[in-house]
Amino acid sequence: MLPYLLVGTAIGAVVYGFIPTEWVASVAGPDQPLAIPMAAAFGVPIYVTAETFFPLTSALLEKGMGLGAVVALIVTGMGVSLPEVSMLAGLFRVRLVAVLVASVFVVAIGSGMIFAHMGV
Repeated sequence: MLPYLLVGTAIGAVVYGFIPTEWVASVAGPDQPLAIPMAAAFGVPIYVTAETFFPLTSALLEKGMGLGAVVALIVTGMGVSLPEVSMLAGLFRVRLVAVLVASVFVVAIGSGMIFAHMGV
């Protein structure tokens, strides 16, 4: 588990240290209307594990990313990452995998919108 924890911490440190706060806030801030769907789409190609969840989330929230966008990114990153989709495509029909990806994407956007409007 230690390597995953180190990778997650390193990703969080890179996000926290090298990505400009103004850029994150302008692209995925809480006042951006397309931040949640964009974050959900960006979450598909990345792979987020439970070990990388906390450092990544903390860094993105500190940079000014909206809570709804962070939730959408994490849900799609954990639910339908590229390694998982490629493995499932080898086991199941493409249509079933597409339905899974679409379902997780819709749930991620819905969850992000709920969290964004909760005012937490």
